Amino acid sequence: MKIREILHNFIFKLDDFLSAEAVVDSKIELVYATEPQKTIDGYVSYGAVSLMGKLYEFEVRYDKHMKTVEISSSIFWFRRKIGAIRKFLEEISNS
Repeated sequence: MKIREILHNFIFKLDDFLSAEAVVDSKIELVYATEPQKTIDGYVSYGAVSLMGKLYEFEVRYDKHMKTVEISSSIFWFRRKIGAIRKFLEEISNS
């Protein structure tokens, strides 16, 4: 699977990822997201999630040199290796 395809699939499962990583889950919902756009260092995608009726912008950025995906917002921040993202997607599709 190509990186862009992994990121595309991951963004549509972002709410599942956030729920899996949460200690307390108030159910974050994906509102919108852009397709991953190529940058000098990898890819970037922007969007918004809803939590308890409020919208929060987020950014998903892939760094091809470090092979990491950074998921950031004012309410969450994660950095994972692309292999961990691929494994998460496989687990979701198998359940």
